[in-house]
Amino acid sequence: MRFGCCVGALEQIEILARAGYDFCELPAGAVQPFDDDAAARLALRALEQAPLRSESFNVLVPSRLPLVGPNVDHAALRAYLSRAFRRMVRLGGEVVVLGSGGARRIPDGFPRDTGLAQLAGSIGVAVDEAQRAGITLALEHLNRGETNTINSVAEAQAFAAQYGLGERGMRLLIDLHHIEVEHEPLEHVKARADLIAHVHVADGGRRQPGAGGYDYAGFMEVLRTCGYDRRISAECQWDDLVAQAADALAFMRRSWENVIH
Repeated sequence: MRFGCCVGALEQIEILARAGYDFCELPAGAVQPFDDDAAARLALRALEQAPLRSESFNVLVPSRLPLVGPNVDHAALRAYLSRAFRRMVRLGGEVVVLGSGGARRIPDGFPRDTGLAQLAGSIGVAVDEAQRAGITLALEHLNRGETNTINSVAEAQAFAAQYGLGERGMRLLIDLHHIEVEHEPLEHVKARADLIAHVHVADGGRRQPGAGGYDYAGFMEVLRTCGYDRRISAECQWDDLVAQAADALAFMRRSWENVIH
């Protein structure tokens, strides 16, 4: 298993490298997908020279580019994603997480069935562009406080099946925080274990792993029984990243070793 952490700034990547992480996870905005290659050149060069590769990315689509509702524009979405995915792969990206709660929120008064079908169409565009670039797209289940679509692992699995997105290449991101907030049984993770492409973890209140409060050990056991052994990213709120990063990583590694042995 490879262990990483979600961060948003170049100096934070350096902190993770000193703490011993295997990779970092950046927001899609780090590759400046709305800018042309000339405008993005300096930012991309700095990330290329960073001490850790960004093997995963998140916050794929901003709310200004809706995936659902009356203002969906698949041509603009495709152009944005093409630039984003190409640059992510250049930086070492292998998986990108589609959470993007604002972009996928069904507007008030908009027919829900229509909205979900629209969302599936937009995700289909993203899957096509991801495959063209050579990166895996992973849909994230988000708790109801963050969006009004796909709020559980079970809903993500059902959505993938209903619209045939798994067969087209879409995969799933499994997030311990959202499972805990929604009080979802961990057993749901096993239903389509073949679709799991990436994992996010935190501890109680979305604090750093090891802070306590979530069933972290139970979650690791479920991942083991599913045969998952790719990457786990800490996605959490830090009081002090410099002081806490190494201990959180040690906890993550120790927890995984405990279940595999």
